[in-house]
Amino acid sequence: MAAGEEEKAPEAQEDECVLCHRSDTSLDGCGPMLKVDGVCAHVHCLFPAQGLYQRGPEGEGILGFRCADIRRVAGRAARKRCCVCRKKGATVACRQKRCSRRFHLPCSSQRGCISQFFGKYSSFCWEHRPQQTVETLQEGHTTCIICMEVVEDSLSYTTMVCPSCKHAWFHRGCIQGQALRAGLRHFACPHCRDWERFVPEMLHMGICVPNKKPAWEQEEELALPQLHGRCDARQCLYRGGREQWEEEGPWQLLLCSSCAASGTHRRCSGLADTTQQWECAGCAGPGTGKGHGALRLGAAEPSGPSQGRTAKLGPLQARQGGQIC
Repeated sequence: MAAGEEEKAPEAQEDECVLCHRSDTSLDGCGPMLKVDGVCAHVHCLFPAQGLYQRGPEGEGILGFRCADIRRVAGRAARKRCCVCRKKGATVACRQKRCSRRFHLPCSSQRGCISQFFGKYSSFCWEHRPQQTVETLQEGHTTCIICMEVVEDSLSYTTMVCPSCKHAWFHRGCIQGQALRAGLRHFACPHCRDWERFVPEMLHMGICVPNKKPAWEQEEELALPQLHGRCDARQCLYRGGREQWEEEGPWQLLLCSSCAASGTHRRCSGLADTTQQWECAGCAGPGTGKGHGALRLGAAEPSGPSQGRTAKLGPLQARQGGQIC
């Protein structure tokens, strides 16, 4: 090394999704990136990947998708070329019989492909995707009811209409943004507020509608004081780790009834599955660790959010289920 030169540390390589090979976590429609046992994947890239199924419980692998299965599907797609970007590794396939087109999920919107996030999680290329069949005519220049910009003069991949009132026109990107913000319980036509016809139509057309609390409720909860969310036993026995727990039973998390600043899984402190009361050693004194009126995370009592609970992400039920959850 020449004098005056400093050795440069190698740059840390960003994690990339094994299914779409992108590292960006803000890609349109891909959802957040999760990493388990060295496997990284966008949440929404998992569900339409051909041959990938949730074969484990939700706490196993990534949302029930086993890491070995994700690696296998990614390896099998390594030589499959995306019909949009022409790069290899395309894991999403058009469901139409005898159609050989495949694509990466984040490439789909560039060419008008869609993936349906319900039922069998079917995907379609631009030639075979479903079309809206609503009989309606625009009156003059029509604007998107959400962004107030002009829409195309007919139905298309990017221009959609409410099947109920037939007056609410909107861009695909605008209604997708509203769906992500509102969640399944509050998503409805921005004009007539219809839910019964509107939501199934949007799901069929490839709009991802997550089954989660609306963004405004989440924002309100974030402003509330957060409960302690980890097991502080000397040895945590739960396979999911100190910051995970179950709704009930031996792995439900009890918070100290005095300080609420310490917690334990029942099993980790040798408590019976029916135990509802616990105090940490600091509050109850050395050698006790039992008291009265413990808070139970996973039960109905706490009104605020907890940091440690495993998030139930996505619009999404088990692939085998066939119902919108």
